[in-house]
Amino acid sequence: MIINREVSKPVYLQVADYLRNNIYSEEWGKGEQIPSENQIMKSLEVSRGTVKKAVNMLVEEGLLYQIQGKGTYVTEDNISYSLGKGLLSFAESLEGQKLAYETKVITSEFRKATKEIASRLNITVGENYLYMKRIRYVEGEKVMLIENRINSRLCPGVQEHDFNKESLFKVMEEVSGRKIAYSESRYAARVVGEKRGKELEVASDSPVLHLEQLVYLEGGLPVEFGNVWLKANKYYLGTVLQREEL
Repeated sequence: MIINREVSKPVYLQVADYLRNNIYSEEWGKGEQIPSENQIMKSLEVSRGTVKKAVNMLVEEGLLYQIQGKGTYVTEDNISYSLGKGLLSFAESLEGQKLAYETKVITSEFRKATKEIASRLNITVGENYLYMKRIRYVEGEKVMLIENRINSRLCPGVQEHDFNKESLFKVMEEVSGRKIAYSESRYAARVVGEKRGKELEVASDSPVLHLEQLVYLEGGLPVEFGNVWLKANKYYLGTVLQREEL
C-alpha cells in the first residue's frame, strides 16, 4: 500500500484501512501478532503517532487488542451460533423469499494458502485454493459482497463453472461427490473499510453485518471458508441461513 498524501483523507485513516484490509483478507489470522509499529512505520513511511492512532482505532472497533510489553494481536472471536438443522445458501433463501437477485463474479483465481487459510481448509501452507469474490444484487441494488475460499483438492474442476448463474453449494456437492453437512458461522458488526466499501458503493466507515463461515462436507471435511459482507440496512437478509429439513 502507498499512502496518498494528495487526497483529503487523513493519513491515519489510510493506515487504518491498510490494517483492516489485512485482517479482513485473512493475511493476519485470528490471535496472530501484527507487525510492530516500527515495521508499519517503515513499510508505509508514516510517523509513529499516525500508526498509534490507526491501531487505537481498530482496537476500539474490536478488531485488535494489545498486550503490554508484547504487542498487538488480531482479536479471536469466541462466540459461535448454531444454524439449526440445515444450511441454506443466500441464493436459495432469496429464491424462497421471491426476491429478484443477480450475482456477478468480479474475481476468480487460484491463490496460495496463508497459514490462516491453510488451517481453516485443512490444506498445507502454500497450497492452491480457489478464491472467488462476488457481488450480489437484490432487486437491482448491491447488498452483499461474498468472498469464497474453496478447497479445490476436494472440488476438482470447480473453477470451470459459471458462478454468475450456478449455485456454489450445488456445484461443490456435484464435483466433490459429497453432500454439504454443516457450517460453523460467526456474526459481527463491522466497519466496512475502504476497499470493500467501494465494491458495495458505500462509505468506508459504513456499518455492515459480517458473516464468517466455514462449510463442511460429509465426513467433517472443510470445503469452503467464506466471508459475507451485508449492508446493515437490509433487514430481510437476517435469517437467510436457516431452513427446515427438505
